[in-house]
Amino acid sequence: MPRDLLPRVREALADRYDVEREIGHGGAARVFLARNRAGEEVALKVLHPELRAGIHAERFLREIRIASTLVHPRIAGILDSGQREWIVYFVMPFIQGATLRVALQSVRHLPVTDAIRVGDELLDALAAAHQHGVVHRDVKPDNLIVSPNGMVLVDFGIARAIEAAAADRVTASGVAVGTAAYMSPEQARADEAMDPRSDLYSSACLLFECLAGQPPFHNRNEAVLVQAHIKEPAPDVRQFRPDVPPFLADALARGLLKNPAERWQTAGLMRRAIRGER
Repeated sequence: MPRDLLPRVREALADRYDVEREIGHGGAARVFLARNRAGEEVALKVLHPELRAGIHAERFLREIRIASTLVHPRIAGILDSGQREWIVYFVMPFIQGATLRVALQSVRHLPVTDAIRVGDELLDALAAAHQHGVVHRDVKPDNLIVSPNGMVLVDFGIARAIEAAAADRVTASGVAVGTAAYMSPEQARADEAMDPRSDLYSSACLLFECLAGQPPFHNRNEAVLVQAHIKEPAPDVRQFRPDVPPFLADALARGLLKNPAERWQTAGLMRRAIRGER
């Protein structure tokens, strides 16, 4: 796939979208600002070539349609998806605002009240998704948009769709799903039976970073990092940030337990805990 992808995307999707410019890229896709036939701005995401080569496109799109049923103000829903020649794409609303990752790069850490608000809004989104049987599988600061109306979680169901679409192919072994710094132990082990409690572990990693300035496990070597999630007990966030209140430190510590049965069992329970409610 050429670096200058814009002209080819414009041509392939001209009957559905006016594609204006490339605005970003992530682990799964390159992102373009486009307008639909009604003139509304959307984020058009085109799968990276290495993923496109390793997945079954029809299976990917079937999984994407499951995630497209989610409707919640804290979730960027999937508006459209499809395949055109060599392009596999999905479309989400275009949300004004930077990612939480960008916000964290500009400050050492967030005030405690701001971190609680991030967790409150993130877990609100996850609770709604989990009630519909959808697990995000890639909760991280890059997938949270800081919009004027609060946090919005993006790319719901993409990790699951990639994993499922690669399952029947030999090349699937080369497809990485999830992000090492935020992977639950069961995700790091590639356990087949993963449930919403994996998202809660990832959420605890994200909130730990908001408070401490780094995730609970930090290493440039991804293999070492994955093993840390599996084997090493998570540190107390107060080692890095002494002003974190005990109720919040305890809520994160429980969210970071290795055994899913010992963690918070629902996003709603964890949400109340980080707010200091019983």
